[in-house]
Amino acid sequence: MIRAWMAVVASGLLITGCSSEGPVTSDGGAAASQQIQPLDCEAPVGGASTAGTANPLSVQDHLEKATQSMSGGVVVALGTAEGVLLCAAGRADSAGTPLSTGDVFRIASVTKTFTAVLVMQLVEEGRVSLEDQVTDVLPNLTMAKGVTVRQLLNHSSGLPEFLDTSFEQAVREDFARSWTAAEVVARLDKGEREFEPPGAQHRYSNTNYLVAGMLVEEVTGQPLSEVLRARITEPLGMGHTGLGPDRPEPVTGFAPALPGGNTEGISYRALETATGAAGGMVSTAADLVTFATALADGQLVSAESLAEMTDFSLAEDGMGVGLGLMQDEGGMIHHEGRLGGYGSLMILPSPTNDMVVVLSNDMYVNIADLAEDLMPTS
Repeated sequence: MIRAWMAVVASGLLITGCSSEGPVTSDGGAAASQQIQPLDCEAPVGGASTAGTANPLSVQDHLEKATQSMSGGVVVALGTAEGVLLCAAGRADSAGTPLSTGDVFRIASVTKTFTAVLVMQLVEEGRVSLEDQVTDVLPNLTMAKGVTVRQLLNHSSGLPEFLDTSFEQAVREDFARSWTAAEVVARLDKGEREFEPPGAQHRYSNTNYLVAGMLVEEVTGQPLSEVLRARITEPLGMGHTGLGPDRPEPVTGFAPALPGGNTEGISYRALETATGAAGGMVSTAADLVTFATALADGQLVSAESLAEMTDFSLAEDGMGVGLGLMQDEGGMIHHEGRLGGYGSLMILPSPTNDMVVVLSNDMYVNIADLAEDLMPTS
């Protein structure tokens, strides 16, 4: 059940919580076994809540129901053996502009899957190893002493969570501030780890992926945003996906904890730069279909690397924990995320190409329930 593995990492009020013929492109181009189909959002879908009913709800019915009385809305991409269907409901801003299927959203912790892919590409090139000590690459990061690269990616390092009450206060003091990963991590460097020794437990911490992003930058000698562009988004034609100052502008996000209850009129610079490699990216539903399909089809990493990423032998509360990916009890491979005013969920294609991407700009839309209703019942 999707609800069982939608693990929310609560961190204060603002932040909680990524074929042989080529990938699906964001403009609907041909790709692999997944083709962007003409919109048929009125087609019935046999999700969990409608299984066995005489008149199952349509895709659009589910979206309208999920966004009823909400400030924002959702965009979903549904993949099957026949192709990919894109549908939307709700508002893109406080003026009531309808959401479009091509709208850009903050994807929060789905960013972690991209970061993990970049690390695995460097592993394949022999520039770093999963068993390397983090301090072999970042010798001044004393709090990571004894932590391996693998332990960063599967959240077994024990590094403390930086998204806490004190950090939220720092963000509120200056929403327009630009943070570096080093500045964020420096706030924790004198503190104790969550557990010892590294690898003894699993505990989700956004700090792990900030450090992973620092590692990518140190090994490549380039900013993370440029590495992401050169290695993933540009080769795959993901023109609406990015990290940092060159990223597309996302739709308005709605969250009661934000000034005015939405992202209009405030800067998100502090949030997006602070979360960085852990949650700072923006994307569209179609671009995430492109990414998920390319990852599953072996276009981004080798079969051996994908096997490492999808080794779910580490488990927490019934959820398998891999490297930048997780697996629910039913076998669905995914990552989800939440960031003040936004929610995201990406389920990788199954052997029958069933997949779901859900993007929301409203904190009150239950993306887990919606995804479960839209997934095939078989």
